[in-house]
Amino acid sequence: MQPLEYLKTPTGLIWMVISVLLGFALTYIGYAVINRVPAKWLCDYGETPSEELLQGPRVSYKHSGIILSVVSAVCFSLIRLQFNKGYDIYFIMLVLIAFVALMIAVCDFKYTIIPDQFTVALGVLSLLLSVYDLVRGYNILHGAFWSPIAGAFLGGAIMLLIDFLGVLIYKKGGMGFGDVKLFFAIGILTGFPGTVTTALMSVIVAAVCFAFIIAAARIRGNSQSESQPPEAPAETAKAAEGDRNEAEGDAAESESVEEGTQADEAGVGSGTYLAFGPYIAITLIAYISLYDLINSLLGAYFNLFV
Repeated sequence: MQPLEYLKTPTGLIWMVISVLLGFALTYIGYAVINRVPAKWLCDYGETPSEELLQGPRVSYKHSGIILSVVSAVCFSLIRLQFNKGYDIYFIMLVLIAFVALMIAVCDFKYTIIPDQFTVALGVLSLLLSVYDLVRGYNILHGAFWSPIAGAFLGGAIMLLIDFLGVLIYKKGGMGFGDVKLFFAIGILTGFPGTVTTALMSVIVAAVCFAFIIAAARIRGNSQSESQPPEAPAETAKAAEGDRNEAEGDAAESESVEEGTQADEAGVGSGTYLAFGPYIAITLIAYISLYDLINSLLGAYFNLFV
């Protein structure tokens, strides 16, 4: 049934309400899961969990959780409009996939780590839905049995290529291996050529977000420097004396500062490292939420060359 026609039916309206409630409920559950999973899930291999991971709450639903709940509610509603009457399995599975992708985005954004357990869950859900799609003969996601296989290996290869280019250009890795495994799992769902589309969308989304983050940081830095009042002449000598007294302390701290800088340059610090995983996960959610629209636009574009 067409989305607008489905929305006008009583069943459609009920499912819209259910989709909204699912958006809030699953996001809340996702935050609770992240706060309760073993600390080692959120650490690199061999890394010792921090005190925050072991004791304090890791993510707060009262802040970003509410915003993400609204986003999830909208995305789940869009998924239901596309996969409505007769496609309940698609709706359920895609909602679960979006739910796992949301948790991956939160974890990678906060801790620059993608838990393997979440990646495996995403891969299993993608595989189950792909098999269902092919066995039932709907062929909505895949046109042939080899599509999920090709999508998985192509997705991993694209991420490895981006990492290789990062090493070649910037002399350091472009991303972690978690991103490679993540796109391998995504490729099972998107198949070929959907994996190429998803990869291009991820790069565009990440580039736009990176540009916004950098611009916002520069604007904030400029505004802070302009807001500081000029130092009065009478206080200059006193400030200079204070600076001399602090020189010893600064010298003592220089070694630790240098070590922190080296850690940041290696991508360990959250202040300088911009994780790619959240944007991959966000793109996946957008891709399945606007699946019909994206494929219609791509079809219209390629028809221009026929």
